[in-house]
Amino acid sequence: MHGGILSGVPPPSDKRLPLASRNAEEVALNKIERVTRALKGDEVDRPPFSFWYHFGLQHMPGRKYAEAQIDFYRAFDVDFIKVMNDYPYPMPPGFEALATEEDWKHVEPVSGKDECWAQQLEALSIISRTIGKETLFIETVFSPWITARRLTRTGDLAEARLRYPETLLGAMQAIAASLAAYASEAVARGAAGIFLSLGAATDDVMTDGDYKTWGRPFDLRVLDAVAGSPFNVLHIHGKRVHFDALLDYPVQALNWSNLTTAPSLKEARARTSKTLLGGINEATIDYRSPAEVENQVARALREAGPRGMMVTPGCSVPPDTPARSLHAIKSALEGVKRK
Repeated sequence: MHGGILSGVPPPSDKRLPLASRNAEEVALNKIERVTRALKGDEVDRPPFSFWYHFGLQHMPGRKYAEAQIDFYRAFDVDFIKVMNDYPYPMPPGFEALATEEDWKHVEPVSGKDECWAQQLEALSIISRTIGKETLFIETVFSPWITARRLTRTGDLAEARLRYPETLLGAMQAIAASLAAYASEAVARGAAGIFLSLGAATDDVMTDGDYKTWGRPFDLRVLDAVAGSPFNVLHIHGKRVHFDALLDYPVQALNWSNLTTAPSLKEARARTSKTLLGGINEATIDYRSPAEVENQVARALREAGPRGMMVTPGCSVPPDTPARSLHAIKSALEGVKRK
């Protein structure tokens, strides 16, 4: 379980002196302490940071993916890892895509130990064994809505919602049960929680009222499976997101593209005590100079403050982003630490 990751690392304790009262040698936190404190809104030596991109290795065995993720972690020295998950959700046997109501009736729950998850779970196990005692990692899980949409022939669920809603809802219940089982297994392999990516909690896809039928019950089914995990993140993808309607989701942290859609970090801080993940514009970092990236970090800390804040992009950064721009994130935060 995720508790095993923390073995051998002293957890934050109210008995410890405030950071400002400790000697300089004692102030520096390790990665797990830093992230754990940030999730609780406690004082940190500096806010944690991380970023992520798609490796495009879904055609490779889990061992190769784990090696790429570990190399990435060591190259950029991030404070926590958001493990990507590019292996596809399984189609019902005999199908290449789902197009009719009858097709959707073939969607059934998949065990968390099913062969379809084997490569990703192997990667998680290797990551946990190799670096699990020095950093927390969370597993990416795409919401039942995103998963269902990816099973379609057209990439669109609008017609299915209108023509046979009950059949589609039944299929989504099966998908949610599958993802819940997988999320639980991911935590058993060492993940400290999940990064649940929502793709329809936006007015560009459906209203908040519709999302209460087509999104929320299935999202919560997945989150309930990892309710005891310390580091669950809700990623709200898109523009015009239903931010306020999601604030009661049982997660410790929220992530969205705060520089391209409301609310700002400052506005979000006024609305919730959950830890905020953001500050970096993932849409432009691949052509921004290190100085401009450092300015984004400074702006994020001005808006959200140093507590309950982790500096991250609002979504995946382009894989061709110059390393110097990514290294600028840590450089900016180290500058804050030295002040």
